[in-house]
Amino acid sequence: MRTLGINIGSTSLKMVLAENNIPLWTSSLPHEGDFNAVVRKLLSEGHIEEGIPTLVTGNEGRFMFDAAGTLEPLCIEAGLRALGLKPDAVASMGGEDLVVYRLDGNGKIINNFSGSKCASGTGEFLKQQLGRMNMTLDDIDKVPDTAKVLSISSRCSVFMKSDCTHRLNKREATKEDIVLSLSDVMAVKVIDFLNRAKIHSGKVVLIGGVTLNRHIIRFVKEKAPDIEFIIPTVAPVFEAFGAAILAETQGSPLPPVDRLLKTNTIRFGTLNKLSDWQNKVKFFEKSEGKVQPNRTYILGVDGGSTTTKACLVDMETDEIVASHYGRTHGDPVKALKECLKVIQEKVIADTGDKKVDIRLVSTTGSSREILGVFLETPGVYNEIIAHSVGTTYFDPTVETIFEIGGQDAKYVLLKNGVPIDYAMNEACSAGTGSFLEESAAGDLSIHSAKDIAPIALMADAPLKFGEHCSAFINSDIRKAIQQGASKENITAGIVGSIVSNYLNRVVGNRTIGGKIFLQGGVAKNKAVPLAFAMLLDKEILVPPSPELMGCFGVALLAKRKQAEGLLSEVRVDIDEVLSREIGYDRVFTCKSCDNLCPIQVLKVNDHSYMFGGRCNKYTNMRKAVKDIPVFDYVSKRNQLLYEDYAPKADTFTAKRNYTVGIPRSFSVHTLYPLYSWFFHELGIKTILSDAVPHEGVARAESSYCFPAEIAHGAVQDCLNKGVDYVLLPHFRDMQSYEDDVHANTCPITQSLPYYIKKAFSDVDEKRFLPLVVSFKFGDKKALEHFTTMTAQLGISEGETKAAFEKALAKQREYFAAAKRLGQEALEEARKADRPVIAILGRPYNAFTPEANMGIPRKFTSRGYSVIPFDILPMDDEKNDFPNMYWYYGQQDMRAANMMKREDNVYVTWITNFSCAPDSFMLHYLKWIMGQKPFLVLELDSHSADAGIDTRVEAFLDIIDGYRTKKFEMEKERYDNGWKFEYGGGEDLRVVNRKTGEKVPVRNNPKVKILLSNMGNVSTSFMAAMLRGVGLNSEALPVADLRTIQIARAHASGKECVPSHLVLGSALRYFASEKYRKDELYLLFVPITTGPCRTGQYYVFYENLFRDLRLENVVVFTLSADNSYTELGPDFAKDMWKGLVVTDYLKDIQTALKATAADPEQAVRDFEASWTKMMDVIEKDPKKLWVELRKIAEDVKKIPLKRKLSECPKVLVVGEIYVRRDDFAVGELIDLMSERGIAVKVSGIAEWIHYLDFVRNYALNKLLKLEHPAKRWFSKPARDLAKLHVEKWWKHSVEKKVLSILEPTGLIPETPHDMDIIMQNTQEHFVNLELNSEIAVSSGVAATAMQHGYSGIVNISPFACLIGRVIEGLFAPWARERNYPTLSVEIDGNLLPPNIINKLNIFMVNVLRFKGNQDLSSLVDKAGAQGVSVTGHMAALNDDAARDSLGGRKAINVQPLSMESVSDKDSLGDRKAINVQPLSLNTVSEGDSLVSVGADRGSGCSGCSGCS
Repeated sequence: MRTLGINIGSTSLKMVLAENNIPLWTSSLPHEGDFNAVVRKLLSEGHIEEGIPTLVTGNEGRFMFDAAGTLEPLCIEAGLRALGLKPDAVASMGGEDLVVYRLDGNGKIINNFSGSKCASGTGEFLKQQLGRMNMTLDDIDKVPDTAKVLSISSRCSVFMKSDCTHRLNKREATKEDIVLSLSDVMAVKVIDFLNRAKIHSGKVVLIGGVTLNRHIIRFVKEKAPDIEFIIPTVAPVFEAFGAAILAETQGSPLPPVDRLLKTNTIRFGTLNKLSDWQNKVKFFEKSEGKVQPNRTYILGVDGGSTTTKACLVDMETDEIVASHYGRTHGDPVKALKECLKVIQEKVIADTGDKKVDIRLVSTTGSSREILGVFLETPGVYNEIIAHSVGTTYFDPTVETIFEIGGQDAKYVLLKNGVPIDYAMNEACSAGTGSFLEESAAGDLSIHSAKDIAPIALMADAPLKFGEHCSAFINSDIRKAIQQGASKENITAGIVGSIVSNYLNRVVGNRTIGGKIFLQGGVAKNKAVPLAFAMLLDKEILVPPSPELMGCFGVALLAKRKQAEGLLSEVRVDIDEVLSREIGYDRVFTCKSCDNLCPIQVLKVNDHSYMFGGRCNKYTNMRKAVKDIPVFDYVSKRNQLLYEDYAPKADTFTAKRNYTVGIPRSFSVHTLYPLYSWFFHELGIKTILSDAVPHEGVARAESSYCFPAEIAHGAVQDCLNKGVDYVLLPHFRDMQSYEDDVHANTCPITQSLPYYIKKAFSDVDEKRFLPLVVSFKFGDKKALEHFTTMTAQLGISEGETKAAFEKALAKQREYFAAAKRLGQEALEEARKADRPVIAILGRPYNAFTPEANMGIPRKFTSRGYSVIPFDILPMDDEKNDFPNMYWYYGQQDMRAANMMKREDNVYVTWITNFSCAPDSFMLHYLKWIMGQKPFLVLELDSHSADAGIDTRVEAFLDIIDGYRTKKFEMEKERYDNGWKFEYGGGEDLRVVNRKTGEKVPVRNNPKVKILLSNMGNVSTSFMAAMLRGVGLNSEALPVADLRTIQIARAHASGKECVPSHLVLGSALRYFASEKYRKDELYLLFVPITTGPCRTGQYYVFYENLFRDLRLENVVVFTLSADNSYTELGPDFAKDMWKGLVVTDYLKDIQTALKATAADPEQAVRDFEASWTKMMDVIEKDPKKLWVELRKIAEDVKKIPLKRKLSECPKVLVVGEIYVRRDDFAVGELIDLMSERGIAVKVSGIAEWIHYLDFVRNYALNKLLKLEHPAKRWFSKPARDLAKLHVEKWWKHSVEKKVLSILEPTGLIPETPHDMDIIMQNTQEHFVNLELNSEIAVSSGVAATAMQHGYSGIVNISPFACLIGRVIEGLFAPWARERNYPTLSVEIDGNLLPPNIINKLNIFMVNVLRFKGNQDLSSLVDKAGAQGVSVTGHMAALNDDAARDSLGGRKAINVQPLSMESVSDKDSLGDRKAINVQPLSLNTVSEGDSLVSVGADRGSGCSGCSGCS
């Protein structure tokens, strides 16, 4: 029998016609968003007959086909069986996914390894990079094997693009080198996944379109010589082949071609039509002038990453007389020559002669240095200044410049024509032209940039895509294609996404002035300024030839510099330049510092130029810049740490015959004297790591930050050096600078020993020395942890104590010396002639060469001295941001406050991609600095320096501009004065610190408590319970896509999703008709004191609300440290009952989705039942138990199609907010429930039990510090007794609720004994000193798997510290036991295709876990629809669409004062133009709260923020 298999990949559609397990015909075509045309073409090409058994596989796209469908993993298994293959693994290398499947002896997939949502290492990324080099996939085969393989970033596709582009532009690589290097990176990823799967020999089948790349296959085979790699002939279409095999038994007849495709549900939100905003955009037109003989000219060149621009400017009239804008294609010199040819043609056309008198030449852009060498001009300037000069020529009153180029996006704020603030995209290209073009070409078959705007303007409902990394948005685009969205709406959605990303990630919460110019090549696309107008509701001005503003500006700048005597005349003959070549003489290694940069010696016109390096040394030599005396206190600090206060080698006496490796990472960069002296005194030789080998970095079990990657490499280096043991500090806390909160470190820093052990599972665990470093409870308690470590080595307590005391004394001597050095540095800075740069961040990313990309030298080689933050005398400095529980955060905030007052010192903050603490602290930095410029540099494992150099140079120019313009005094930030208070013998109240007014909360209808939604059931119940005890409370509704949109208009996008959900819900309420001026609103925000960022939400909200001038809003908090019991025992009891009841009700709700005959109706009936209970208990809370029994009876009446006991169970653990929030977790639950999998979401009560466990643990520690005679009469003893009574009562409530609801048969059994859970935690995962969700989630997940569960989902917000550490600990533990596990990060958008693919594999394994081979639920019958996601994730309706980001109107969170607002009153000096008070009269039905800032819309007063 002939059968047809169809596979809808992320980028291609494949078909296979098979008979008797033999492929008769195969074909694959890129679908480029047009499924209809590709399907027709393939069916015609294959002569496929109607009625043939057909099976479709792939992700969402398969639901567009009116044919049976199934999951790709089942097709892979079928394909292997058909070919008689029994490999150990399959590596699938597709367009958007790279997946390694591990198989058992029966050919069943038991595990899989793949990247995150990022596209690095996939075929589509390679294709995009080829396009940038003007190459195609067909060109790969022509690349010789002799080309060079270079080290390029493998972490992120965006960083790889930056790396490749900058290497090409700096002539450090050829196109052939880049192709081979990318192929090598992709091969390395395959090998890394195979290593993680512990496959070092045996057979591996390679499938996917990428197998056609011979270089990748060669590299894969070279890197794993002991593995037999098999590439079937059907490898490029393997999933389609497997579908054809399964079609014989599982397929459905192929319908007529015109009925094969059906409409799918589009589940994205929408924006307003771009065409509605044309009256808000003004384009200036100016024709190009004529070249005149006998005139003199300036040649301005802008060498960008993707395009090169050049113009000829008349020195007398400043008029552009000739220009060209062309592709760089990775060769800036060749691109410049193309520009000059076009300019020469214009010269000939205008004058009839080739000759033109060019007197000045200047360059800007990312290729400015290499082009400066080629043109032999010292006139090389950064593009921030160049663009500012060009724009102010056309309009001297411009206040804001938005410039979007191919790979860089820039924002500049000007005052009187001088740049005083600026920002650039970090490494991400999500808000740039290359992303727009590549997405349109790669996914939508729009191959000409000029066609994008007309198509976008035809959109009737542009889709609302995410505002994260470009790789993630590509996933959104492909998902929309597979949902059947139109090309027009997707294209307009991409445009909207570009602009949203730019506003949130580049501009952030910076000031946007009144007059805005949009320029850069992207401004030529008329849809882009319209999107800006829509999202800002402000007029956007586009200058003539916006793409030429850089080269025009740099030409005028050269003229200005010549007039100032700072630039000499450079005469250029175009013919001579066209014949000129740049030669490569040799390469040598610069040994001026530890960076050991390769330096090229270039030859132009027989002149030699040294080029390259991370610092400015050789640039200065080319430009004959004189050395300026500078001081480098970063180097002095490091010398103190690693040399002056470390033990001298010649004083070492060996007492033990083994060595300890100390990885240079995290705490070592602060506590090296402590560690080195401790082992020195014990007579143990230590070896400090000095390299970061890739083999160690590749072991990481999760997507940690760059410093954690370095830590993995440093551990590997220690092992490579043959040490006997490796020190792994759990750097828990230090002595706090604050009076009311401790000083801990982030979870990734703390968890080092635990995830390293899992990553290096092949190393004997006894070789690792985990050491808890904690000074919170004093030196005596700190010593106990050192004693625990040395006991492992057989060292006595007495010897340990002596070594510890000596080492601690040396560490404190270092701190004292560092402080003296800091005082000296501050005094020098005050006397210095030039500005001084204070470098903030963390010692392990800012002061160490393996992490900081040589940034201190980038400043010192330009003549600017540097001071590290952690040596500054900050003990008496204040910190204005409460609950700052991070040790380095306390130092950074104090240093920033100090530097704000230092007129001659400016801050540079070094951060890392996905650094969670910095997502909040960088807001605080902005609030501290106000108008004073600062620089943020986000670093990762990408090695391109050009972008960093541009930012550094621009920052230094901005400082100069800032210093020349004296500013008016900054006004004190707004504060409404209200504070929530409790205790002190008084009932709950709100007190105004300014007026002394007290407002009671209880039984006061004018005070309303707002509860952010953590699941509709639980939040509604809590609100009803609070109303029942006289507290006027309202549950904010379940979040939706619009909630996220609103929040991200006021945030950076890097904060975690829960913070956006709470913020968006609150702001949405304040803009609704429910909001009243005459009421006080208390927004409840639960907090922690670390180590994750939850405790920063309220600090961020309070400060943001000050900027928004919300005069009647108060944030009130309850802390996890007290298990949220601060409001007294009565409130705590009511809260506990509510949490327990709603946890179990949530269990019933999710169980019904998997078991009910009609899940949607069942959920509606259940909701009606519990809603009735809310109404009753609000009036009489004592009727809780009666009403609960009624719910149980109602639930028993709901018809079921299967019993809960028949369903495999999956436990969802992870970050508490997203796992309990219906919006965040709903899609996952729906997708699994549809397959008959019962989902249990870990409850809030579990978290409270864990907090009680932590309280018990801490009290026992305090008890041991008491004198033995007084111990049992002390306060810790009394508190312990109270806690035990409290815990007994809590368990009694749980038993009562369970006795009522358990008879429904819909309550899954779940681990609940916290002592057993924490035993598992301590045995398998982390020390109990690590207090966080990491400890409880990993422990409860393991306990659940030991007690009948079939799988674990670890859910967390994107870039969540907690989620990534849980993944790094639990995934390898589960893999060893073949337990199904899945980690998912939520970013507020629909799950992307590759996460759905991971989920599909997970569900297959869950269904099989207990030997169940019936996978019929995984085959969809013809006509099946995609999972209908519970309303919260559905597309916004028409009203909501009109209400979404399109139109940031005057409604947008207005100042709540009726007083007039001055121009300077809002958001860091954002002009609050026409700001109206927020009253019911101003709210119209279609209005939106989605604003970006007080200056982002006529009458708007908001502010603006990802992978």
